[in-house]
Amino acid sequence: MRWSGNLEPVFYASWVSLILLPLIKLYVPVEAIRAHEDLFATHKVPTGPALFQEAPAFRNGIHCLPSSVDKSEAESVCDATAVHIAMTLDAVYLRGSMAAILSIVQHSDCPENLIFHFLVSHGDVELKTLLRNTFPYLRFKVYYFDVKLVKDLISASVRQDLEQPLNYARSYLAEILETCIQRVIYLDSDLIVVDDIAKLWGTSLGSHTLGAPEYCHVNFTKYFTPSFWSNSTLASTFETRIACYFNTGVMVIDLTKWRQQNYTRRIEMWMEIQKEKRIYELGSLPPFLLVFAGFVEPIEHRWNQHGLGGDNAMGSCRHLHPGPVSLLHWSGKGKPWLRLDSGHPCPIDSLWAPYDLFIKTKYADE
Repeated sequence: MRWSGNLEPVFYASWVSLILLPLIKLYVPVEAIRAHEDLFATHKVPTGPALFQEAPAFRNGIHCLPSSVDKSEAESVCDATAVHIAMTLDAVYLRGSMAAILSIVQHSDCPENLIFHFLVSHGDVELKTLLRNTFPYLRFKVYYFDVKLVKDLISASVRQDLEQPLNYARSYLAEILETCIQRVIYLDSDLIVVDDIAKLWGTSLGSHTLGAPEYCHVNFTKYFTPSFWSNSTLASTFETRIACYFNTGVMVIDLTKWRQQNYTRRIEMWMEIQKEKRIYELGSLPPFLLVFAGFVEPIEHRWNQHGLGGDNAMGSCRHLHPGPVSLLHWSGKGKPWLRLDSGHPCPIDSLWAPYDLFIKTKYADE
């Protein structure tokens, strides 16, 4: 039986505080603590006393398909009945990742049928130990991402954290994950899910390779430099498309089609052009727009209430967009764990706090 019960976690922004706060309080938040930012600024995974408290065990409901938890790791990873979720893990965003994982399993009707695929660039043994200690019942596998694949392709961005090689790992999922995995949900680390992730997994992609919420009202031209738009050859990229912005922090990907069309190489080609001509400013997002914008299967906006971290410069407070909410995403400069620790959180950050598993250790005081 699921620990979090069978409440329906669907919320409307106009009265989200009335519905969401009582629901998330089903999970007792950890004691309010202040985490020292240097702990996460080192890009190293600390060892020693537990950094995170152990999450409760969540079990399948009676209607769920039998899971393959008793099979070997190879067979389990290839479980065709499972929901496959990919995320990156590093020390800087580790606290956010743990909160995201907890929110996903807590709101899943069939948590034992979830398989997480974590991509790391270093500290894989330590991170695997942390995951196992925090989520003893979680089905997951840790994959090493070789930063040499992108090191020479990355250009300076508007924020330094957007230049980290691990941000580009999402472009290599089809190469890194086993070929038996035909579909995956990719999620950023600065979000929480307040609905059953299986609903997102069940999204039909039609003839498309990638599905994501689209935002066609956004000024699409701002994602590329004047040098791009003034070059008739480059600008013609979008001539025959109805290109809309989408956020790459929440995507459903058909890995089989991705492999067939070799989209990884297409993304790399645009990164190579960027090194020569400086055609965009915003990290790993523009290459995805160049390859996929206009060819994306639209997903309901409820699955990416993004921008809660404010803009890329100030990280100012923002409110939820109107409409139902299934996923809250703190994209932008401001992260909820840092704002909460500073004593100056945004109102929306209180919705993230109950999923925070971080506990005070000696590292927080060093």
